[in-house]
Amino acid sequence: MRPGEAFADLIFSLGMATTCRSARNRLVRAAENPGRVQERTLREILDACRNTEFGKANKFSSLQSADAFRSAVPIHDYESLRPLIERQIATGTPSLAPTRPLLYARTSGTTGLPKLIPVTERVVDDLKRAQRAMAYAQHDSANAFAGRILAIGGPVCEDILSDGSIAGSISGLIYKTMPRFVRAKYVLPAEVFAIADHDLKYAVMARLAVLSTDISTIATANPSTILRLLDQIHQDLPTIAREISEGTCTLLERLPPALASALKSKIATTPRTRAMELLASPRTPPTLGELWPDLRAIVTWLGGGCAVSAETVNRLIPAATKMIDFGYVASEMRGTIVVDVDRKLALPLLEDVFFEFVPLASWNEGSRKTILVQALEEGRDYHVIVTTFGGLVRYQMNDVVRAGPSIANTPTFDFVRKGRGVTSLTGEKLSEDQVIAAMTSIGRRIPSPPSFYVFLAEADRGGYRAFIEFSGLIDDCKIIQTALDEELRTLNIEYASKRASGRLKSLTVVPLARGTSNAYRKHCVQKGQRESQLKVLTLQNADECDFDFQAHILHHDHVTPRLH
Repeated sequence: MRPGEAFADLIFSLGMATTCRSARNRLVRAAENPGRVQERTLREILDACRNTEFGKANKFSSLQSADAFRSAVPIHDYESLRPLIERQIATGTPSLAPTRPLLYARTSGTTGLPKLIPVTERVVDDLKRAQRAMAYAQHDSANAFAGRILAIGGPVCEDILSDGSIAGSISGLIYKTMPRFVRAKYVLPAEVFAIADHDLKYAVMARLAVLSTDISTIATANPSTILRLLDQIHQDLPTIAREISEGTCTLLERLPPALASALKSKIATTPRTRAMELLASPRTPPTLGELWPDLRAIVTWLGGGCAVSAETVNRLIPAATKMIDFGYVASEMRGTIVVDVDRKLALPLLEDVFFEFVPLASWNEGSRKTILVQALEEGRDYHVIVTTFGGLVRYQMNDVVRAGPSIANTPTFDFVRKGRGVTSLTGEKLSEDQVIAAMTSIGRRIPSPPSFYVFLAEADRGGYRAFIEFSGLIDDCKIIQTALDEELRTLNIEYASKRASGRLKSLTVVPLARGTSNAYRKHCVQKGQRESQLKVLTLQNADECDFDFQAHILHHDHVTPRLH
C-alpha cells in the first residue's frame, strides 16, 4: 500500500466515526418528527426563493404553511419552468434558482431539448451531507471501504452555456471536489469520465479496474454500467495481460496528452501478471468475485427498469458481497438514501427536499390533491411532487414510488418505475413524446407510413422493441430500424449516450399484420377502458403490457419501404 492510500484509509476511518456518523444520526433524528421538519424545510426554501422572479409572482413571502403553499402554487412540469431557467441563463438574474448555480445538471427532456436543472451551492452541500450519511450506512453494514472504491460517474462538464455556466453531471462535480487524500481511495480519476469516445472510456476504466486487486466497493447508479464494464474487461484481458508483462499501454497513445500523462503512473507494471494470464485464458467471462475477491458491496439501482440487470450482477458476486440500493436519485434531486442496508429501507431527505405525494389510483383518475410524507401508507404506490433549494417548486417528477415500513416516525419509500409515458431501462428516460416525434419523422419518409405502433421497454433484453402496423406492405425493417434509432438518438441525449456505450441494446422493429390496431383497441375495451376515451400508450414497459403482439406479427409476402 502506498503512503497516500494509507493516509486515505486513516481519513476514511476518522470520517466514518465523526462526520459520516453525525450525518446519519441527523437524518434519523429528523425522521422522528417528519411533519415539523418538512414544514421547516418548506419555509427555508420559500425564504431562499422569495426574491426570484418565480417567488415574487407566486407571493412566497406570504405563504406561511404547507397547506397555504399547496393551495396557492400549481404543480409544474419542466416545460412550464423552462422559460425561467433559460431567462436566468441568458440574463444572470434569479428567475428560478435563488443564487447563481454552480452547475446545471443536464438530462433528457420530453420535447427533445435537454433539461437543465439548476444546482446551487446549497444543493451541493446537502448532497455531500447525504453522501456521508449513506457512506456510514454502507460502512456500518458491509465494511464497504476496507479496500479501494470503483465508482463510476458522469463528466462534470459536458457543455458551456451562454452565460459561462457549466452543464454536466452532479456526480462528476462531487467526485471532482472531494478532498485529494480521499480521492486516493478511488480507482478512477474524474478526468476519465470526460472521455468522449465511449469505447475508449470503458477500455481505460477496464484497464484501471483490473489492475486494482483490493477493490471492496463498486458504486454506480445503473447496474448496466457494471455489466458493460465486465464485457470490456473480458474483451481486453488478453491485451491487458500481455501489456502488463511488457510494461506498455497502447491506450495512452489514444488519450489527450494531459490525461495520458496523469494516467501513466496509474497504468504501470504490477504484480498481477500471473492472475491476468490466468483470466485471459479461453473461458467464460470472469465474475466480479474472480476479479476482486475482497469485494464487500455493490451500490447501484436495484429496482424499476434496472431490476433485471441488477439480478445479473448479483449472480456474479461472492456470497458475502451485499447489493445495496443507490436510493431514489434523479437529476432534479436526491430523494432518499438507504440507511438500513439489511432491510433495504431508504429514508427521505426531509431537510433537503419538500415532498408531496398523490396516490397512484387518484392520479390516474385525474386528481392532483397531494398528501405529505407522514401520511404515506405502507404498500401503496404514489406519484411524487418535489420542491427544492435549487428552485424547482411543486415539480412533477413523473415517478412512481412505493411506501415501505417506517424508521422512527417516517415512512420509507422506494422507486418503482417512471410514470406513464416515460420508460427507463438504463437511465435513458425515453418519453412518449419522443417516440411519437421519431415515428412521425419516419412516417414522412416512407411510402407506407405507420398506422399503429407500440414501443415496449424490455428489461430482460435491455432494449426496446417497436411493434408497428404499416399502412402498406413491407419486407425488410432494417432500414426503418436504423432510421428510428438515429431519430431517438437525436431527440434524447441520454438515449444516445446509453446506445453509444452499449448499455442500451439496439432497437428492434417488428412489423404487425393488418388489423392489429383494431385487435389492440378491442382488447383494451374488454379490460374496461371506455372506447370513446381510449388512448393508445405508444410507449410501455413490457411487463405492464398484456396484449399478445406475438400473435399478430406479419409473416406473409410484402414489399420493402424506402426512406426518402
